[in-house]
Amino acid sequence: VKNIIPQQRDIFSEEFETDNQRQYLLSAGYIIDPYSTEWSFEPSVLFQLKEETSEAAIDVNFKAYRDFDFGRLWGGLSYRRSFDGAEYTTDGASSVDNQKLQYVSPFVGINYGNFMFAYTYTYQANSIVLSNSGFHQITLGYNFGENKEPYECNCPAINY
Repeated sequence: VKNIIPQQRDIFSEEFETDNQRQYLLSAGYIIDPYSTEWSFEPSVLFQLKEETSEAAIDVNFKAYRDFDFGRLWGGLSYRRSFDGAEYTTDGASSVDNQKLQYVSPFVGINYGNFMFAYTYTYQANSIVLSNSGFHQITLGYNFGENKEPYECNCPAINY
């Protein structure tokens, strides 16, 4: 549960801003590490619910990992779907259509020593979209303070 303790921020106005920012997250995943291959696979699912607005969404993800001498290469695909619809009109007010928010995001990354580089492209797969070209994200990271040896398993979510 995120933001379990109510907090009034008063950024905009007391009339417009709620003190309930609670969000419930439920996730499940599994590491598939076949003995006959150098690859590991991680299917996972995430459910999100915002208490105040009752907005709900689900993410379905698939990741693949491979270790090399220099570090780790990884990539995958993520799909997000909102359970809440938005109504819109395209031809004046004669007909009202409904669409649910959908995102498709392929991603790829590499861990080299303590450095991490990743690229993500997000495409909004709806009739009415914010941008037809999608969204690009580049992530640069550095892992500070890693002083423990990884566990004796190929567990990407724990070891990296």
